[in-house]
Amino acid sequence: MVIKDVDKVFATAIRVVQGLYRDGVLQKPADWTFAPDLLQFYEAKSSIEQDLYLMFLEYRMRTFQGAFHMNPDYMHWYGWAPMKETLQKIKDEAVKLRAEKTSAKQ
Repeated sequence: MVIKDVDKVFATAIRVVQGLYRDGVLQKPADWTFAPDLLQFYEAKSSIEQDLYLMFLEYRMRTFQGAFHMNPDYMHWYGWAPMKETLQKIKDEAVKLRAEKTSAKQ
């Protein structure tokens, strides 16, 4: 159950960042097929993408590992809690980036 839940949280974060690319707030590099491209984590150009990759490489895996090894404390404090915290951080940063883009147009 928690594995599906953590993937839903991660999918929400991907959709938020993908929306920034779709709406032109973030610019997709010419050599990227998709944006965000999770395989380009070393080449992330923005802090919001760095947070997304941290969710993918660290918090999601820790949630999975804690659940798989039946260690709810580790799963929660090192995986699930930072995952949820980072999702909110990404949502807040997306609002800020959109506002900056809108004010730059005016």
